[in-house]
Amino acid sequence: MVLGGGPAGSCAATQLARLGHSVALIDKARHPRETVGESILPSAWKYFDLLGVTQLVEREGFVKKAGGVVAWENELAEIAFRDFDYDRPGLHVERAALDHLLLNNARDAGVQVFEGVKAESFIGRDEGAEVRLRDDESKDLGCVRCRFLVDATGQSSFVARQLGARRLDSDFRFVALWGYFTESRYVSSGGVVRRFEDMPDHPPVTFVSSLGEWGWAWHIPLRNDTSVGIVVPVERYKSGGEAETSRERYFLNTCMSTRYLGQLLEGAHLANGGGRIMRDYSYEPDKIAGPGYFVIGDAAGFVDPIFSVGVVIALYSGQLAAWAIDASLRRPSQAPKYRSLFETQMRGRYELSRTMALPTSDNSSEASRGARLYFDFVSKSEKNLMWSAASMTTRSGNLLRTAGPNRLPPPLKRRNLSELRFE
Repeated sequence: MVLGGGPAGSCAATQLARLGHSVALIDKARHPRETVGESILPSAWKYFDLLGVTQLVEREGFVKKAGGVVAWENELAEIAFRDFDYDRPGLHVERAALDHLLLNNARDAGVQVFEGVKAESFIGRDEGAEVRLRDDESKDLGCVRCRFLVDATGQSSFVARQLGARRLDSDFRFVALWGYFTESRYVSSGGVVRRFEDMPDHPPVTFVSSLGEWGWAWHIPLRNDTSVGIVVPVERYKSGGEAETSRERYFLNTCMSTRYLGQLLEGAHLANGGGRIMRDYSYEPDKIAGPGYFVIGDAAGFVDPIFSVGVVIALYSGQLAAWAIDASLRRPSQAPKYRSLFETQMRGRYELSRTMALPTSDNSSEASRGARLYFDFVSKSEKNLMWSAASMTTRSGNLLRTAGPNRLPPPLKRRNLSELRFE
């Protein structure tokens, strides 16, 4: 059984069904449903290929992004994906549409999908898991037994909360506020600012701007509107008098007073229900695999999303869980070994993402062993992209320490810009 119909859950369910296993996917929401996280790296395409949805994603017509432009403190720089041996673009997606597409693909693969059903509790054992479910319409409760439970519940962190094992990450005490704007201008390659209607001829980039020492803002043009968000330390948010009286006013004023971002939003309008908020969103469970269960995607840990790795990690973790479960079912005596391998790989991937995003000026801190081990599995091209992207912020020292004192980082592939050029 898989809990959660986001990219991680749909990926795991699809792959397990194709391997010949009976799979039920349970989601408390009904799709399509809104969620944030619209910027996707080009490495997602290899997972789309594996899932057999590449043509569906292409046909959907999501916005293709060329790279990223970052305004960090007093520097402005750009990276282009074509410089990192990627032959396909990054994407700006409406997550409601992408997640629904992946969920329907799971249905087509033979997965039984139940929406509007919430997991209330579970018990994990070596012989399997027992999950108590509640239907939102009938309010009926029932218990279901399964050989393995896959927790892909995202920020809800179902298993971790049930086990009392969800720990907030004290190094990422942030508040995120975001909303969707119509009629915003956007940034294209070369730092050229264009009208929204010019996107078909001039692909956009993801634009990121620093907000003080550790905060930052994003600007992601989509097909019909633009996702804009700010990430600020909890202390800074609480100290702002505006935030206490009007969350939306604080959000808008911060956006409009930020260099470049305010200019991009001149004449734009906040739509679709105003601003959203998420507090203390970074966490890590003490356990991500145990007797009868695996935890994947955001449920397995979440850090500052500054480098847009969320969807790729979700798809990666779904593939990894499907492999571990299939192997465990075929060789039950080796199940603890496969569980351990899954946990080692997932921890390493999470810790590498955390190391990249960690907002610290402590040059003496050591990268975790897991991050260093996983870094060795990353291709040269991906390492180059990581290093070049991190160098555009003040967070690159953490990645340098991960590479190790005896290994120089790959050469930077970034272009320094003097100003954004408004057309």
